[in-house]
Amino acid sequence: MNKKISLGIAISLVAIGCAITFVLTWTVSLNIYNSKIGTSEKYEGVYEKLRQIDTTVRQNYIGTVDDDLLRSSTINGYISGIGDKYASYIAPSAYYELQQSQAGVILGAGFDAEEDSSGYLKITNVYKGSSAELNDVRAGDIITAIDGKSLLSMQQGQAMERLSGEVGTRLALQLLRDGESISVNLIRQQLEIESVSCRLINDSIGYIQISTFNAKTAEQFSNALTTVTNVGAKALIVDVRQNGGGLVSALKPILNQFVPSALAATVEYSDGSRKTLIETDSANSIDLPVTVLVDGGTVSAAELFAAVMRDEYGAQLVGAQTFGKAVMQNTYEFSDGSALTLSVGKIYTKSGTWNETGLKPDYSVELAAGAVPGNITDDADAQLQKAIEILTPQIPAE
Repeated sequence: MNKKISLGIAISLVAIGCAITFVLTWTVSLNIYNSKIGTSEKYEGVYEKLRQIDTTVRQNYIGTVDDDLLRSSTINGYISGIGDKYASYIAPSAYYELQQSQAGVILGAGFDAEEDSSGYLKITNVYKGSSAELNDVRAGDIITAIDGKSLLSMQQGQAMERLSGEVGTRLALQLLRDGESISVNLIRQQLEIESVSCRLINDSIGYIQISTFNAKTAEQFSNALTTVTNVGAKALIVDVRQNGGGLVSALKPILNQFVPSALAATVEYSDGSRKTLIETDSANSIDLPVTVLVDGGTVSAAELFAAVMRDEYGAQLVGAQTFGKAVMQNTYEFSDGSALTLSVGKIYTKSGTWNETGLKPDYSVELAAGAVPGNITDDADAQLQKAIEILTPQIPAE
């Protein structure tokens, strides 16, 4: 039997519901407001302290204050204070160059570098056809001075900024290589990045090197794969040694050629939620024995590529333990053209995460002391030779 309620009772119930909703909304809003006020008051004290310090310095300091350096150092000091070792503030000019690099074009002298624990910069990659290559700059070289100024006298992040500059301008570097100091004068240029190279080894093993992952890498890799298979490759070596990473978005079309359908990688955010990072969805894939060459310079997206190839395709990793950066970063742009990169999640593949620990290769092989991939012959490359040794028995007899 249907029960009816009076109009007055219905209105009362609606009013009670509205009142409860109001109280809950007001309580949440008040908590958020109080939190913001607390944070605002806390940082107002910091800002006031900075103002006091700045006033004291400008009134009493015997030297000259470089406002650009002061601003950059203050920003970098904040980023350093949050404890994210991969976070960085990128000045407008450097961010523009980074965007060009991710698009497959470099604006600079033709090399990648990273901060070294010594306070210097270490060159991690030299691009073919660049001013750096033409002047015999090599991966593994240590930059100790830029335009005559020692890097040890610079603030964090300042050395990387000094590498930037307009196309056509000169860049003077002091390098340290095997204990020898070398001076080079380079020209900043615009150069399309060849992030993939290939060749055939022993008439049956295709060798493809990926130096970085950018917007053009997937297409270049596809072309390289077609090239080596067309000339008779029955097995494949993919070399991501000294690959500092790059765009994760470049991985899917490459992995699609090996793994047709897999939830290849996920990312876990600070609130515990997980989202798909890479899911392959190709109708076609190759079926060749594959080894992947890795080392301590295999970082981030390069490690993710190697991890998925092992987890989903069964490729064997050869070389040295990788860097250990399984962190998802976002880049936040600001109105002045600068940007902030910030770690926002941890990356997982089927076998888990390799953050901090790095990927342990299936076959651990060290190069001779001082040897750097790309600067040694095939015969002297013990890691390459091990990959050939592993693949040779897997090549079907004709």
